[in-house]
Amino acid sequence: MLKEVWSFVKNPVYAHEDYTASEKRSVFFKLVVIAICFSVGLGILMQGIITLVDFDFDNHAVLEMFDSYSPVMLFFLAVIMAPVLEELIFRAPLGLFKNSKFFKYAFYMSVLLFGLIHIGNFQDIDGYYWLIPILVAPQISAGVFLGFIRTKLGLVWSILLHAMHNFILLGPFIFMKILDIPFE
Repeated sequence: MLKEVWSFVKNPVYAHEDYTASEKRSVFFKLVVIAICFSVGLGILMQGIITLVDFDFDNHAVLEMFDSYSPVMLFFLAVIMAPVLEELIFRAPLGLFKNSKFFKYAFYMSVLLFGLIHIGNFQDIDGYYWLIPILVAPQISAGVFLGFIRTKLGLVWSILLHAMHNFILLGPFIFMKILDIPFE
């Protein structure tokens, strides 16, 4: 599957596949695992780099959300609302370019914009602008997988992948909040 995604990244083509329901589930779950592995790996790399350069990571917007919202609201925002809205904004428009020679550029733009919109999660990056590609690398990576599944299976599948991705990465922290276990 990773080889197929890599081939797609090198030459993105809108090709909605006629998979069986079983094949769709298989592609979906493989992409969930791969996307999570990339996000975690890039997150660890990012954490190591920002620790080395002494970047203050304590003002991350997600941490502020955990302080401000109930577990139910956090689940709603991260696992339902964000995937639906972000997929409608960043991946739905790819369908407009499916028969266009500009699809490749639309795909790359959606991935980059998806990553860059998440720079808003970080406050006080003054003097650390060079870190932006590193800070949003996990989201750019996720954007690649979301765009891939959107073009292969459809928009609903990219929403589901996004929701599962957020649930797996943020779910344990939401559960810790329910149990009132500090995680900062």
